[in-house]
Amino acid sequence: MEIRLSTESELISWWDNAIKRHTDDNAYVVWKECFIRENLNGKRKTFFAFDNGIITGQCTLLLDSDDKVMTGDGKAELIKLEIIPAYRNMRLATKIYNEVKKYAKSIGIKTLTIGVEPGEIKNMQIYFHWGFDTFLQIITETYPAKNQFEKGETITVLCYCQNI
Repeated sequence: MEIRLSTESELISWWDNAIKRHTDDNAYVVWKECFIRENLNGKRKTFFAFDNGIITGQCTLLLDSDDKVMTGDGKAELIKLEIIPAYRNMRLATKIYNEVKKYAKSIGIKTLTIGVEPGEIKNMQIYFHWGFDTFLQIITETYPAKNQFEKGETITVLCYCQNI
């Protein structure tokens, strides 16, 4: 298993596959553009896990955003932590998290932040286990509209942090 920073072509491939899996959801097209642009300009750093050259999971470190509670001044946010279903329950998320945390430390990040929807109990348990046990804030986020006939979905997010 290899975990490393993604290349632009790997990001494009990852998001192209996500778009193919979600053909009825335009949000993935919007997210693809944002993730690629912000990885290229340094606002995000996406890490991929590989098994024999196949991407099995990913996590993105958001270094700069409008939310200064979550990023900036020595803080960075973990976003889009995702493991391909066939690779779940193998501690891969923990391995990716550890690599991202090591990278964050190496560039001077002192605090990692993370957001979780209240109904994502399993994810919340994992994040608490990793040490994200200091509550920061409750925010709402609005996802891009799935199509031209709908509005984007607004969700509630609980935000936590840990010093690293």
